[in-house]
Amino acid sequence: MESSDIDIVYTWVDRKDASFRANYERSLKTLSSRPSEASVGLHRFTDNDELKYSLRSLEAYGPEFRNVHIVTNGQSPSWLNTACGRVSIVTHEEIFDDKSDLPTFNSNAIELNLHKIPGLSKKFFYFNDDIFLGRAVSINDFITPEGQYVSLDSIPLHSSIHKGSVHDQAYAHTQEIIDGLWGVTHSRLLPAHAPQLYDRDLLRDLEKMFHEEFRETSSHKFRSESDLVLRVLYSYYLLESPEQRNRNLAKRLSFRDCALVRMDYHYWIWLYALCRIYFFRPSFFCLNDELADATRGQRMRICLKKFLQSFFPRPSMFETIA
Repeated sequence: MESSDIDIVYTWVDRKDASFRANYERSLKTLSSRPSEASVGLHRFTDNDELKYSLRSLEAYGPEFRNVHIVTNGQSPSWLNTACGRVSIVTHEEIFDDKSDLPTFNSNAIELNLHKIPGLSKKFFYFNDDIFLGRAVSINDFITPEGQYVSLDSIPLHSSIHKGSVHDQAYAHTQEIIDGLWGVTHSRLLPAHAPQLYDRDLLRDLEKMFHEEFRETSSHKFRSESDLVLRVLYSYYLLESPEQRNRNLAKRLSFRDCALVRMDYHYWIWLYALCRIYFFRPSFFCLNDELADATRGQRMRICLKKFLQSFFPRPSMFETIA
């Protein structure tokens, strides 16, 4: 497989957009009860220009690729150079079959529909916009002679559908569905916060196999405990299904390979984590913004932007020239 045949897919949103806020407030009012803050918190939709710097990292350190598709609710970053010919904005309307599911604020629902992007390559990488490449990687870091590597963290996959945060319970719900396939319960590890390599045709097959689960998750406008989580389902289908397991290999990632840093209110811990990333240069790192209070988190976000500007100073082809 040539990396030049592979597309890159991002999802992106900016909560400051007036249309987004109006749709968000309108959708909240349709809910029968107020979900948890983890499900609907506006801080999950904050844009710190991560996408700009992730694209810089992709151009600097990524394998050769074909095109970049940015999936949004119709917004487009003000700095995006759509004239470069290798990037496109894809709206949710283009990939959701049932338009009554929209607008959606559920990343799990969006991810289950990424394989419907018009003109998408057969194999594609999915990046969250807060994932960055820290040093050069190649397609051989992801594929084996017969299949692909499945990147796993050292964290056990959450297994209780009754306890934990909304996303943890969704992990457990997805794991129960996988257990039902083989009739065997396994201890599993969380798939790593790294670029995910997907096969569009296999995703279509999984959608047929789990039609009701795909359909239910797509209908959830906000995150739900009963969501189907794509990266968990896909990773363990590759590793455990009779059709796939002999072709694919699990790969445990260390900090040198992949670093996940949650941006909360512990400023000095956050600063130390950024210094470690800058020094060790992991292949991938994820800077996850969990700051619900904009005022308290202001100096953290200033620190984030200075770090990203220092790590990725060179503008990419995807940016307009100021």
